[in-house]
Amino acid sequence: MRIDRQTIKGVSGLAQLDLTEEEKAEMETQLARILDYMDVLNELDLDAVEPTAHILGITNVIRKDEPGESFPVETVEELAPEWAEGHVVVPRIV
Repeated sequence: MRIDRQTIKGVSGLAQLDLTEEEKAEMETQLARILDYMDVLNELDLDAVEPTAHILGITNVIRKDEPGESFPVETVEELAPEWAEGHVVVPRIV
């Protein structure tokens, strides 16, 4: 794929970036190098490689959601930075 000034203009518009002409020239060079590297990667023979989401082989541990014993209210009150009328007071975010 060829990266030209028109492509840079379109991509920067989608990303809502206001680039100078110097930045557009630099971006054109950088994106061209990235796509050239993708062509190198496309030359690899990956037929024997299984698709994977990640390399670690981690699986999600699923357990039943069963009710259990809660902390005593007194313990929560001691740990809370601020406590009022039986509740933890937190900063308002709206």
